[in-house]
Amino acid sequence: MAIMWVACGWDLGAARADDERISLRAELGAEYDSNVHRTEELPGAGGAVGSPLGRAVLGWSASDRLGHGQDVAFSLLGASKVFAAQDARSENVGIIESGGSWRIATGARTRLGVSAAYYEAIQAGTQAEQQLSGEARDFRSLAPVARFQSGVGDGGMVTVGGGYRWFRFKPNHDYDFGAPVLSAEYQLTRESADGSVDWDLAAGAGVELRRFVGARLVRQTTDCAPDSCPLLPDAAGTVHQDQFVSGHASLTRTGKVLLGLGYALQWNRSNSYAETLLRHVGTVRFTAPLPLGVYLAARAELVYVTYADRVTLLGGRSGQAYATIDDENRSQARAELSRDLSTRLQLIARYSLYVNPLGQLHYRRQTATLSLAFTID
Repeated sequence: MAIMWVACGWDLGAARADDERISLRAELGAEYDSNVHRTEELPGAGGAVGSPLGRAVLGWSASDRLGHGQDVAFSLLGASKVFAAQDARSENVGIIESGGSWRIATGARTRLGVSAAYYEAIQAGTQAEQQLSGEARDFRSLAPVARFQSGVGDGGMVTVGGGYRWFRFKPNHDYDFGAPVLSAEYQLTRESADGSVDWDLAAGAGVELRRFVGARLVRQTTDCAPDSCPLLPDAAGTVHQDQFVSGHASLTRTGKVLLGLGYALQWNRSNSYAETLLRHVGTVRFTAPLPLGVYLAARAELVYVTYADRVTLLGGRSGQAYATIDDENRSQARAELSRDLSTRLQLIARYSLYVNPLGQLHYRRQTATLSLAFTID
């Protein structure tokens, strides 16, 4: 189950008594994870650890219009995963996620706003246990951003933003970094003549100029076999720096059936050995109603990664976006069935498969989840 972000959307306009919105969502579920530590299959290594687990999510959000073209929003979320198997308990984790924004209309079709996003994952395992895990998920991220939006043509919107991101990777502080953040996005919305279908086209790009606390890594070239030379901190003390550039484009059709297609490109240009990579991500989304009040939501992602150096990182940290504790940098397929049991209670069943079909190492992980969600809006 992906960790849920509880948020409200809003439009600028005159203040009214009913513009204030408050939403609360709680979800409790049971899950089985076939590869808790998210490890690749290596010759001579032990098999993947599987375990049942319990999941809990509690989120609250509020938004309001203040008049004079201003609006504010705030959200707070807490979640946790607790594993039953002894060998999996180092992966017990909790998160705190919070965000807030303020926007003001500066013209008939322009808006100026500031926002901040905070995310912290707190993992139970020791530093040694997390380093042995394929991808430790114990970190903290804070990113304040200023954005400017302007309407362009009929149904178009251009957004440019800039800010700064502080990142702390708790198992190894050499991977802590600060980074100026820049982004730009164009979005175009169209409605069919009969109003039954909406089309949304979006494209954008962003960059994080990451400066790490630790020194860059270089490959030892003497007194070692060509394929087993260790990576060592640069003796000159040169700081590890990355230029993490991303771009994306998507087309979404929303009607009785939702269909979305997307492509994302991530390029991590690094001065540290084996950290430069190019990642391609193709995405397909589908949502449709089924008989008996059941809804199906499915998503598939095909990921292909190439590295500039011969050594491939197993879960390379600086090449990741660090979005949530559930994110994977492998190809994946997810299917979810949901049904409302009442106006506030929903039953959800979800299956996810993660594989590495285009990589050199074999990887497989499956999760199956059954949960109940309670919502007050």
